[in-house]
Amino acid sequence: MSVFWAASAHAADLIFPPNCALCAIPMQPGESQTGGIHLCNRCINDITASNSPACKRCARPLPKGAQGDSGDCPNCRGKRLRFDRTYAIGVYGGILREAVLQMKQATGESLTLALGSLLGDHMSRHLSKPPDHIVAVPTHWTRRLGRNVNCAEILLESVTARIGWRSSPKLLRCRRKTSKQGTLLPHERLANVRGAYRVSTGYVISGANVLLIDDVMTTGATANEIAKILRRASAARVEVAVVARGIGFDG
Repeated sequence: MSVFWAASAHAADLIFPPNCALCAIPMQPGESQTGGIHLCNRCINDITASNSPACKRCARPLPKGAQGDSGDCPNCRGKRLRFDRTYAIGVYGGILREAVLQMKQATGESLTLALGSLLGDHMSRHLSKPPDHIVAVPTHWTRRLGRNVNCAEILLESVTARIGWRSSPKLLRCRRKTSKQGTLLPHERLANVRGAYRVSTGYVISGANVLLIDDVMTTGATANEIAKILRRASAARVEVAVVARGIGFDG
């Protein structure tokens, strides 16, 4: 964008303030503007206010006094998790739950882009160097025919634009149609995604660090299945980034 158009856009925002992508209230001059998609300071504060010490491996809030290691996490203890770390803006509840539900609506793209920018800011504070590949959890082609909203792909676009890193959007493929994880019990979720994904040919995975983007992690079944196939392709490290960490169905 040229200096002229940037100045014009700024002047227009002063005269006609954009609405917050979450609460829809007109924003005040000087409030956060995430690459043209907006979140007001109040909503950002509400989304991030509930942050508490969390397990570095699965991002689940830790018991009081724990230090952040997976050995202190009741959820990780005794499990064979194939991913190395999880980053989340916050816990799935309150205003963040409301935001995730809005993201899944046909009209939720602006909010998804805004939250992707917020997640990108979160990632930039924790990652010292870009991963070799950044990819979204893929959906089956039949869901695209139904015009279902794929929040993960929109988040991938927004996160990578915010932090200036390239994505690998076609690295993963969904091999068969799966049921929506949110409708299933924990043991059903494991079976639902087993064997559902594959690594596309033409990508150098051996020794690579891969960052997987999704909207919500609850049981971690999807992330674990994808991390498993990436490990089989000799990926050195797999990390996950989500908008929200659900905690209601862990086990």
